[in-house]
Amino acid sequence: MATHVSRATPAAAIGDQRLIARLGALAVGTAAMGGGIGLLVWSRLGMLPMDVLHAGVSHALGWTFGESLIACQFLLATTFIPLRIRPGLATATGLVIPAAVADLLLAVLPAAAGLPFRVAAFLIGAPLFCCGIAVYLLAGLGSLPRDGIMLALAGARDDLGRARSRRTALVRIGLDAAFVAAGTALLGPANALHAGALAPGTVLLALGSGPLIVVFRRLIAHVPGFSPQPTRAAPRHGTGRHRRTQRANAHGDRA
Repeated sequence: MATHVSRATPAAAIGDQRLIARLGALAVGTAAMGGGIGLLVWSRLGMLPMDVLHAGVSHALGWTFGESLIACQFLLATTFIPLRIRPGLATATGLVIPAAVADLLLAVLPAAAGLPFRVAAFLIGAPLFCCGIAVYLLAGLGSLPRDGIMLALAGARDDLGRARSRRTALVRIGLDAAFVAAGTALLGPANALHAGALAPGTVLLALGSGPLIVVFRRLIAHVPGFSPQPTRAAPRHGTGRHRRTQRANAHGDRA
């Protein structure tokens, strides 16, 4: 009796490869975000505006930085319902991986370091974080609450490619200003200055993170072989409904 071995079709194989690429992009992107956050917090030369709020919650409640990050992002996720944002795998995964990587990095880095090391950490952490956001958004598996709100207010919903660069940057700047104000209120001016929450680097990150995310998105999308988002297949001519339509049109022409 013959044994039939099922083989995956080329289309299915391509679909599996794209899914693996998208999951890999999500993992790499969110881990890069956590690494960037940890380096920026450790540098004490300026925090990402959202992390000023995380630091404020951590200070007020006695939580770790990662725990505060998860709590704040979870609360922001509740806005997905009124904004009609579709959550995805990144919405949940992005709450855990950046927080875990940031907490781990802050635990292993020395408590004190010279200014050159702190400057290096800041210069590496800022682009690392923005690049991580661009990578995980390109995976097309949903967005973190903060970024989902940014895209929704920019009129792009879940697709960064549909967002206008200027509008996205302006929305990001507005959100960042609100996060800095709330975090500073929780920390208090003295603690905010000591922790680096209020520093020139914070202003640079508030003004530059939005445009830098868009720039990284464009650069990464043009990298050969990097196409994690699924592409819509073109219609196959001569099969199914299209073939029946062709026969009907041909019959009408003969009549």
